[in-house]
Amino acid sequence: MKRLVILGILGACATTLAAPAPVRPFEDYQVILDRKPFGAPPDPSQIPERTVPVSESFAASLQLSGIYELADGNLRVAITDKKDNSYFSLMVGEKDRSTGIMLEDADYDAESATLQKDGQVVVLSMNDTAGGQVLSASAGREAIRQAAELRTSYAERRRQRMLERQKPVEVPKPIYTGEELERHLQEYQMEILRGGNLPPLPVQLTPENDAKLVAEGVLPPVDDEGYEIEYEEDDGYYSY
Repeated sequence: MKRLVILGILGACATTLAAPAPVRPFEDYQVILDRKPFGAPPDPSQIPERTVPVSESFAASLQLSGIYELADGNLRVAITDKKDNSYFSLMVGEKDRSTGIMLEDADYDAESATLQKDGQVVVLSMNDTAGGQVLSASAGREAIRQAAELRTSYAERRRQRMLERQKPVEVPKPIYTGEELERHLQEYQMEILRGGNLPPLPVQLTPENDAKLVAEGVLPPVDDEGYEIEYEEDDGYYSY
């Protein structure tokens, strides 16, 4: 009898211990969270971004060898991999299939190129002894965005230039023609001969204009065959 009573008490205790505690709603703890017992969470914008050294980037062994301007105005850069002395070149906006590296932008005057691979952006410079600069994540995204806008505007400008080249060349109309042109050349030739500072034009003066310059003393007289008349003094007389 005692054994049965003890077993009954133990069973009741086990049932009481096994019953789960009631779950309180999350709103009951909101007042604690609002007091921020552990302080305010850090502002991600205030956390400095880690700067990756070039030696840890995809461009660790890359060197910018040259920048060339193409006939259409686009730029092509030459890149050397110092690991095996291999070489490849890219135009702006082009991606190298073997390496996965894309040329986002190039600056001919600054002698620099902006490369991108898997979201990492590196600026290589021909004048930088350190080899280049790895941009932070935010700066890299901004550089890619600006490069895309520049490529779009550049493509539009290039299209406009091609359209301008296709337009027929309009030959300007001459100011003088016919008799008016001949008269202008005669007058200009006489002004040149009077000044004596410029070589004469390959224009033959009319007899009237030639005689006018002879009378002015600008040109010497000529005989019927076109030879200049030379005067010699002989006892007070001039002969030829």
